[in-house]
Amino acid sequence: MEVAEAFSLICKALDAGRPANGYVISGDLGKCSELAELVIGRLFPGDEARIAAKTHPDVAYLEPEGKKRIITVKSMRERIVEPMSSTSYSGGWKVGVISGADRMEAPSANAFLKSLEEPTPRTLYLLLTDSPDALLPTIVSRSQRVDLGRAAGIVEGEAYSEIREALEAHPPQCVLDRTRTGERLAEILAALKDDAEDADIPLVRKSFFRTVMSFARGWVAAGRLPLHKALANVEAVEEAYRRCEKSIGDEAALVGMVERMAFP
Repeated sequence: MEVAEAFSLICKALDAGRPANGYVISGDLGKCSELAELVIGRLFPGDEARIAAKTHPDVAYLEPEGKKRIITVKSMRERIVEPMSSTSYSGGWKVGVISGADRMEAPSANAFLKSLEEPTPRTLYLLLTDSPDALLPTIVSRSQRVDLGRAAGIVEGEAYSEIREALEAHPPQCVLDRTRTGERLAEILAALKDDAEDADIPLVRKSFFRTVMSFARGWVAAGRLPLHKALANVEAVEEAYRRCEKSIGDEAALVGMVERMAFP
């Protein structure tokens, strides 16, 4: 779905007086943020300057923080739950925007869920994510999903299937399995790099790791992995990407990544 089409659908719900209390907006985070800004502008017309500067008193923002890039329960309570429970300054809507919503820790997800289930009047939550399957299923079930398409930069075609098979078809159960899985991932990455121009190799590597990340985040869905293990997997993928960028070597970085990961 394009941003304009999604915006039109949300506006129709607002005009009819039947908007969802929460919208899970999935896809490239740039497009997700664009849609969120349009919706906020629709609710607060004539206040474009404060909306652009993210200083509107009736709009609360939260995104992952720190080296681990997570959303803690402390931040959730201070920057979303408490502000959204107070009276609107303008006497109208209040909006909570959570960018990278899939990075909520279990306590922060549960704290948010209570606000989502017991909203104050005229509140709207916009959850922006490029990994919707990593959200707590009960949050998704209580929201309306708006899919802006797969996040940009994901490996397509046969390579995508090969990565999925390496990670999911035969999940490693022992040290030798983990080594072989890491080596297989390194082979897939090497093939992708061989097919690319030298100048495009950094982009190829980034796309490869974004694809691995999509699986790592997705395993929290439907209880396949506890959230804390899923977040630890995300850290392992991010660390492997940094190690490859430092020319430590793709195979060593990927074997080390798989050794650290938990699998469903």
